[in-house]
Amino acid sequence: MSNITKDERFELLEMIASDALGITSLAATGKLTADFRVIGVENLARALESAYDLGLVTGYRLGLQSASNDAGLAA
Repeated sequence: MSNITKDERFELLEMIASDALGITSLAATGKLTADFRVIGVENLARALESAYDLGLVTGYRLGLQSASNDAGLAA
């Protein structure tokens, strides 16, 4: 797995954290008041659902890309 993929995924997770949980950064600060949050169950469910949906879309796209590459090799 490349650093680009990790960075893109981390950016997506930060976007979900911001949109669903109001968390602006996932970087640890070492301060309990900044690193630990109390969040509602509904917000947690929304964040998890968003991450799951993005995983499905990413997997689908990678599957299409792989199939396209395999078809190119077979030709």
